[in-house]
Amino acid sequence: MSQYVKDVNMADFQQSVLQQSRTVPVLVDFWAPWCGPCRMLSPTLERLAAEYNGRFILAKINSDNNPQLSAQYQVRGIPAVKAFINGRVVDEFVGAQPEPVVRQFLQRVLAQAPAVAGSKPQAQKAAPKDPTARLRQAEEYLRQGNGCGAQQLLNQFPDSPEQAKAKKLQPLAIFLCDGNQGRLSGTEAQVANALQRRDYSAALYQLLTSTNQENNARARSVIYSIFALLGDNDPLVQAYRQQMTV
Repeated sequence: MSQYVKDVNMADFQQSVLQQSRTVPVLVDFWAPWCGPCRMLSPTLERLAAEYNGRFILAKINSDNNPQLSAQYQVRGIPAVKAFINGRVVDEFVGAQPEPVVRQFLQRVLAQAPAVAGSKPQAQKAAPKDPTARLRQAEEYLRQGNGCGAQQLLNQFPDSPEQAKAKKLQPLAIFLCDGNQGRLSGTEAQVANALQRRDYSAALYQLLTSTNQENNARARSVIYSIFALLGDNDPLVQAYRQQMTV
């Protein structure tokens, strides 16, 4: 079991869920040993907890052993997953959802994470007045997967030599912000998740496939935006630029 997955009961719920959710989102999985759908969902949740490397904590609660918690949070069917931020439920789902749906759920939850006390105030830093510093901060946000923060910096970018690159980065910022807000699904959600992990190879492969098979204009613009972020000397950029059709 990952270090980001823990068994929780009535005795430590206050500390392990309510208090901890003030520093990092906590996903509570209400389950039971006899529940087949629970056994289907559990591996997905645990794998994502390890993959996201501490961006959220997975708390597993045996609903049979903790009926008071189940009643308190109105658990009427299991598996039931409830996301806590700052001590309250901000989102939830019921049933063994497929992994793409769970990933989209996570994106919605994590988009609210900057509001958690003690978290990194990525999107709330004051925008630097110097264009070079402003562009550098936007690039940092994009590498972190914080598309909405980057978009705020790139919008109405001041006239300067850096303005051209800022314009190139905007499609990626808008795409990631849509992912942060849970507005993507299917392949686009998978691409956004790869970008969150900085797996640019997987993201570019999926985007290129979408561009070639569906003539997807948005995918093409995001590809060139990734090129701008990584730089012309990056081996991935050199490899994928050759595969782009006119």
